[in-house]
Amino acid sequence: MTIPVLTAKYRSKVAVTQLKKMYSVMSQALLYTVQEEGDYSSLYAIQDHDSASIQAWYNKALKPYIKITNECFDNKAGCWAETTKYLNGNSLNYKNGIGTNIVTFNTIDGYSVNLDAITERGIIILRVYVDVNGKKLPNTLGKDIYTFTFSDKGFVPAGRDLTDEEVNSDCSKSGNGYYCFERIMRNGWEIDKENLW
Repeated sequence: MTIPVLTAKYRSKVAVTQLKKMYSVMSQALLYTVQEEGDYSSLYAIQDHDSASIQAWYNKALKPYIKITNECFDNKAGCWAETTKYLNGNSLNYKNGIGTNIVTFNTIDGYSVNLDAITERGIIILRVYVDVNGKKLPNTLGKDIYTFTFSDKGFVPAGRDLTDEEVNSDCSKSGNGYYCFERIMRNGWEIDKENLW
């Protein structure tokens, strides 16, 4: 085997290990909340798109169960990379996070996490973006930033209900990268070499 092939395999294993750990940390935090609440029904619902609703959810459902080193509200600098890109290379139109009225925070494990309320199928839900290597480059959806939602099924990758064709199209060089974590899970925890950072 050549050095580039060995390097790519090593980087892939490291990335998968980071992804599994991050997914476990976030899922465990929810399980603690569910034990207190009884089910996910009050956990994934959020009252409004405004900053107060998102912060209240964060303070109740995540903050008590995750070791947080820094937190930022309403697109304040310090917790997220200044700019973020789609997988196709285009820049998102937000600074210091993804969305508006957001909560961003850093964990002791080095993750940057971004919470944003969105409307999906007529209800307001929380969309979660996790940058597994913090503010370090590439700061790109589908490479080091992965997208999840809190739903009645818990903490699930964005795109969970989509077809393979829809997921693969989004997680491609011409796509946005929202559904790449779902693609990795469907691929048996394998990361395509072009999506490695």
